[in-house]
Amino acid sequence: MSALSEKIYRCGTLTYTRKGIVTLFLWLLWGDFCLSVMTRVEPVIVPLMLKMHNASNLTIGLLCGSIPAMLNFIVNPIISTVSDRARTRWGRRMPFMLAGTPFVSLFLILLGFSDEIGRFLVHWVNGPDADPSVFIIGILALFSSAYCFFNLFAGCIYYYVFSDVVPQELTGRFLGFFRVIGSAGGLFFNMVVMKYVAAHMGIVCLIIGIVYFAGFSGMCLNVKEGEYPPPPPKGKGWLDNIKSYAGECFTMPYWMILFIGLGLNYASTVCRGLFNLLYAMENLQVTTGEYGYIMAAYSVVTLVLAIPVGYLCDKFHPIKIYIAAAWLVIAVNIFGFFFCISKTAFFVVTIFLAIVYVAQEGSRLPLAISLYPKEKFGQFGSAASMVKAIMMVAANAAGGWFIDLLGYQYIFVWDFIFTLASVLILHWIYIRWQALGGEKGYIPPQIVKG
Repeated sequence: MSALSEKIYRCGTLTYTRKGIVTLFLWLLWGDFCLSVMTRVEPVIVPLMLKMHNASNLTIGLLCGSIPAMLNFIVNPIISTVSDRARTRWGRRMPFMLAGTPFVSLFLILLGFSDEIGRFLVHWVNGPDADPSVFIIGILALFSSAYCFFNLFAGCIYYYVFSDVVPQELTGRFLGFFRVIGSAGGLFFNMVVMKYVAAHMGIVCLIIGIVYFAGFSGMCLNVKEGEYPPPPPKGKGWLDNIKSYAGECFTMPYWMILFIGLGLNYASTVCRGLFNLLYAMENLQVTTGEYGYIMAAYSVVTLVLAIPVGYLCDKFHPIKIYIAAAWLVIAVNIFGFFFCISKTAFFVVTIFLAIVYVAQEGSRLPLAISLYPKEKFGQFGSAASMVKAIMMVAANAAGGWFIDLLGYQYIFVWDFIFTLASVLILHWIYIRWQALGGEKGYIPPQIVKG
């Protein structure tokens, strides 16, 4: 094919040849792989280290869930709206992600050596015979909170980059590859890294922190954003801006109910996210190595099914896939509560959960893209994150208390209750979505100005 007849892809002011699209996809997917591996480390090592120092499940829920959720509530809308308005020579999203990357790597590495740092400091202050447990828990809380704060610089807006740089006609295919790479990152972590976490936390965090810094920074420097039109005029002051934001996002029942339904679904996985490893180790005598292989099988399932789920979302609309998957999640949790009593049963339930979770997670972003106003996608995405964050602050603390009270087997009951509440709410959203045009001509509800 001659250069003159080669297809050109466009996204705003950006233009790509096929080679340019391949390069763009490779860099974005490489950044996603680094991010996917990095974000799996902290949720594994912090609960494990806290438990090693006899922290309660309530403490684990607060430190690993409630504090990150509260930080997300505060930081997400600020970074999202400020980046929407930013105009720099490096783009509007990349400067924020680049600014946070070195600090994420630093505090991830420090997390891995929290035990050694805590023991050194407590012995230096209180002498060699002092019990370091409380001091180490404090160090973990400090480093984990700092890690979560700086991780939000990428976590809040990384997904917004896709709509800024990926041509619309290729978005579906890109998101399919994106989910595959995310699953591949999980597979790599569970197969290669997980077995070393318990015995070599510091080395694991050091290597992953360095790789993340180099890899994610490389993605930020090599993916170029285009030019944007001038941002809309600001309000007269910060109070006017807050009123406008709140009026547009929080004054219509449709949006608030949608945000609550999605938030409940995130809350449904709190206990599994925090305590699944501890449940497997303490109730079923699964070793960390065995757990890694089981979760690797989980990742293989999500990797294989990611693109078919994307196809189903395109064919049947993501809201239908999301709701159907939620009912299947409920069924698997009923089965798991009564029958997950051995290593083999844990493996079987994990595979079932992989199938139903990949359908739900794979339809979540397409659902948001299909329902939120396109011209203010970042704003509505951050509003949904704020509602989710409030719910997660409470859910993580309550989840820890719930497990302290009833035991690890009840992670299935927690998931069942919150998923059921979520799916009932989303059925109402489905009815309203149909009334607003459905698949043939959905128009988001009119935005109400505050």
